Amino acid sequence: MNNKLIFDAHTHFNDETYQEMGISTSEMIKTANQKGVGYFLNCSFDLASSMLAIKQANEHENVFVAVGIHPNVAIEHTSEDLSKLEALLNSPKVVAIGEIGLDYFYTKKDMEIQKEMFKKQIEIAIKHNLTIMLHIRDHKNVFDAYDDVIEILNQYPNKPNVIVHCFSANKAYAQKLVDLGFYINIGGAVTFKNAKELQEAAAWIPMQNLLVETDAPYLTPHPFRGQMINKPEMIVYTVEKIAELKNLDKDFVIQQTTENAFSAFNIPKEK
Repeated sequence: MNNKLIFDAHTHFNDETYQEMGISTSEMIKTANQKGVGYFLNCSFDLASSMLAIKQANEHENVFVAVGIHPNVAIEHTSEDLSKLEALLNSPKVVAIGEIGLDYFYTKKDMEIQKEMFKKQIEIAIKHNLTIMLHIRDHKNVFDAYDDVIEILNQYPNKPNVIVHCFSANKAYAQKLVDLGFYINIGGAVTFKNAKELQEAAAWIPMQNLLVETDAPYLTPHPFRGQMINKPEMIVYTVEKIAELKNLDKDFVIQQTTENAFSAFNIPKEK
């Protein structure tokens, strides 16, 4: 581990947007390396993207994988798909199950299906001692999904490490998650001018619980928001904003979040 390099703890090399635009994983990694980004968690959202994520990780050093079924597509997947997903865990590049959780942004009509798929994947994570990468999404100023995720996870006292991807709630919920021992992943939204509650939460989150991510190709940070798709190289803007909010040296933020990521994913430090 080189803790002078940034660990993008949630990105999507496997997203079809990159393929449609002809942007290669190798190209993105090379550019990110030049900007000081050295490690990547390639996160999945269904069975096909999980398989692609592993293929991409096998072709590139310092790319690790989360495999899982996103709550928005839970209704499209079966127990057989979960068996196929579990078969992918033989790959040494797989360090997490994700992104999994609950998404109430569009509708709650398939809420029970989402919860059932979430629980089954938690059980897979526990069985294989793999970190849980959470997806939690609600309407602004509504936190039903956060409450439900916390309630479900509290049913599993023997759960492995938990990471909240793309944290979007407020300081009060950050405190709840930290009290549970979870890691909190902060992405490009923290750079948005109107993200005052998120910025307040990010300023408060203890450094030992903090990770950084891009969620690329989504959530492009300021000053490129609305102008181009996100890439791992742009994580530097998130790191700089966190350093500013916490009144810390940027290099310290990099060092701590990279060490946290290695611990969160149980990656040997000699990697």
